[in-house]
Amino acid sequence: MIKSYIWSLANRLSHLVLILGFCFAYLLSDFDDFLYWHAVLGIVFFLAVFFRLIWGFIGTKYSKFKDFNFKGLLSYCVSIFGNKRKFVGHNPASSFAIILMLILGILACVSGILAWGVEEKSGMFANLYFQYSAFGKMKKLHELFSNALLIVVIIHTCGALFDKFYHRNDSISSMITGYKQTSKQESIRLNLFQKLFCLLYLVIALGIFGYLLNPNNFILGESKQSSKISYQTTSPLYKKECGSCHIAYDPYLLPKKAWANLMQNLEDHFGDDATLEQEDWEKISKFLDSNSAERWDTFIRAKLPQNQEEIAITKYPFFEYAHRKLPQEVFKTPSIKSKANCQKCHTNAESGSFQTTQINFQTLKKALQEAQERNKL
Repeated sequence: MIKSYIWSLANRLSHLVLILGFCFAYLLSDFDDFLYWHAVLGIVFFLAVFFRLIWGFIGTKYSKFKDFNFKGLLSYCVSIFGNKRKFVGHNPASSFAIILMLILGILACVSGILAWGVEEKSGMFANLYFQYSAFGKMKKLHELFSNALLIVVIIHTCGALFDKFYHRNDSISSMITGYKQTSKQESIRLNLFQKLFCLLYLVIALGIFGYLLNPNNFILGESKQSSKISYQTTSPLYKKECGSCHIAYDPYLLPKKAWANLMQNLEDHFGDDATLEQEDWEKISKFLDSNSAERWDTFIRAKLPQNQEEIAITKYPFFEYAHRKLPQEVFKTPSIKSKANCQKCHTNAESGSFQTTQINFQTLKKALQEAQERNKL
C-alpha cells in the first residue's frame, strides 16, 4: 500500500468549519442570550457550504462532484458487514450524503436569514417583519431543514465511525492528515488557480466574519429602515403627549377597536386623567387608527383575538406567546415591577423593536433570581 495525499488543506479546513459551524450554531439556538452568535455561526457555516459547493467544480481530484461515486449505493450498503469495496475518494453512501448535506445546508441557511428578518426585524431582510403572512413560516422551515440536516449528519458520522472501527479503514484519519493508504500513487496537488482561489476566499470569509462582529452590520444587524411605524417622525405629537408618562407604545401593538376604546376613556386612563385638547385628540386618534395592528402585516396581527377592544397590550395572545417561557412572578419583582414596563428588558421598546438580540439579559436574569428568592420565602 502507498501513502497518498488525497485531501488538501482546503478540504480539511472547510470540513472542520462545516462541522464546528453547524454544531455550535445548532446548540446555541436554544439560548436566547446567544441568539446573535447562533446567527453569526450560521453565516460562517453558509460560507463553508458555499466554498465546498464551488470546490466541487474547481477543486482537486476526489473533491470534484464528477469524481463522486453515485452508482452501486444499494450493493455498497448491503456489503457493509462483509467484504466491502474500498474507494480512494467518496464511496456511494458518502457521495449521496454530501450532496444531501449541501442541499439541506443551503436551505437551512437561506430560511434562517429570512427568518432572522421576519422574527427579529433585523438584517438584510428586516422588512419581511411586515410581510408575516407570506414569510411567517420561515422559522419553522429553518427548524425543519436544520433538523433534517442533523439527522443526515448523524447517519454520515455513524457510517464513518463504523468504517473506521469495524472495517479498520482510514477515511476519518485521512480527513485529519490528508493522507490515505492506496494501492497506487494517487496524490494530488493544487494548481496556481486553486491556490489563489483558496487564498481569496479565506480573506473574504475572514473579512465577513469580522464585519459580523459589528452590531450595526447590514447582514444581521438592526436595520435603520425596518421601523415603518415611527411616531418620532410621523407623529411627534403622539410622542409628546403619550410619551410624557410612559413609553409611547407603537400603534401596531393594538388593534383599531382597542385604540378607539382607549381614546374614548382618557379621563380614566389606567387610573389617571390623560384628557387631551380636542384638536390634539383628533390628530392622535387618526394616527393610531391609520397605524393600528390591522394595518400592518406582522406577527401581532396574526395573533389578534376575536375580542379586540382590550386596551392592555399585556393581555393579548402575542404578548403571552412572546413571554411564555417566563414565570409570571418575574413581572412582579423589584427589577421589572410590571408587565407594562417593556423598556426595562427591551432596550429598543420605545422604537417598536422587541428583538431577542436587543434584550437586556442582565436585568432579566436578575429578575429571575429575585423571583426564585421570593418563591423560597
